[in-house]
Amino acid sequence: MILALLLALQDTTRLSLDAAVRSALGQYPTVAVARAAQGRARADLRESGSQQLPRVTLDGSATQYQLPAIVYPLHGLPPGANPVFDRSLFQGSAFVSWTFYDFGARGGRTRASRELAGAADAALGAAEQALIARTAGTYLRVLTARQVLAAQDQRIDAIAAETGRTRRLLAEGKIARIEQLRADATLARARAERSAIAGQLDVAEHELTRLIAQPFSQLTDVALKDSTVIRGAVDQSPDLVELRRRVAATRAGLAAARATRLPELRASAGIVDRASSRSDFRAEWQAGVGVSYPLYTGGQRGAAIARAEADTRIAAEQLRLAEFTVEQNLDRAIAGVVEAHARVEALRSASLSSDTVAAIERTSLEVGSGTQINYLDALAIALQARSQLIEARHNEIAARIELARLTGDLSPEWLATHLESVP
Repeated sequence: MILALLLALQDTTRLSLDAAVRSALGQYPTVAVARAAQGRARADLRESGSQQLPRVTLDGSATQYQLPAIVYPLHGLPPGANPVFDRSLFQGSAFVSWTFYDFGARGGRTRASRELAGAADAALGAAEQALIARTAGTYLRVLTARQVLAAQDQRIDAIAAETGRTRRLLAEGKIARIEQLRADATLARARAERSAIAGQLDVAEHELTRLIAQPFSQLTDVALKDSTVIRGAVDQSPDLVELRRRVAATRAGLAAARATRLPELRASAGIVDRASSRSDFRAEWQAGVGVSYPLYTGGQRGAAIARAEADTRIAAEQLRLAEFTVEQNLDRAIAGVVEAHARVEALRSASLSSDTVAAIERTSLEVGSGTQINYLDALAIALQARSQLIEARHNEIAARIELARLTGDLSPEWLATHLESVP
């Protein structure tokens, strides 16, 4: 026991489902793209929010003219004063401008960006949950293939032992050659089936390696902690949350587009400092308010509003369709979980019975009261039941994971809560 424990501790390539999921979440491109899109959406939100704040601009220039130019603006000439001219002019300015009212155009754009940022958050959640489900499904496929392959190896060993027994009996003249041929044919079929299972295992292992980007040797088997199925709500489904936020974003964008029919009210203030190569700097301040209204845009404004209205309708219908789809998938997932659990219970009993029948047929064959064909048939049925039980047990876990994904509950923490390692 101590030696086995030490070997287990030294095996750094043993992989658990939790480790596989966290490794995939840390490096797989689908989640990386969703994270980048989330960062971009948040940057867009900061940009939209900044449009509601004043703008401060600093300018400076040095200009050389061919002919002397006026240095200071003429606000009036007192008696005896002469304007100043020079070919080298210097100017610096600091201006503050602020659109203090635009009938909700900037606010609408900011709300749209905020909703799109929320949609990006939901899209990241959807990408993470989809990757968790895919990684867990691939992990279970590897487990299934490995365990079925091990069962097939046991069958091959049993058939090989029977083949050896029939050869000895044939050499002694105690059985007919047909029994030897039957045993050889059964062994050949079992080896062919093993090759097919090994191919499936190889594909699943390569896919899991690509998902987690690290090698592994052994996998830790998992089982459900309970079989209780509760129909969850789809309100927190990340796919629906994303579409709802996008609908809200299109409505805010429509409000912003309609607000362009109204003018913008702006205020500005600044200081301008001027000088020449032969005169001192003189500063003056200025302040004002203004109204900006595009009287005619050639139909651009109307087209933008029509496009925003169409976007709103499209998003609303996409949301309705997604709600129908998610509800339908939820019904199927619950039915799949119930069916998978019932199949596990039935196959567990069938597997035990089949193993018992195979053992009885083996004993009967050894004492001379049974036949070889009955034993080989019972052995094949026992292996089939055992393989189906392995597959059904893992399918039940996969069905529960898919149900959690549809309801938006799937996460590494959910896996730790509902699954347990099997020694």
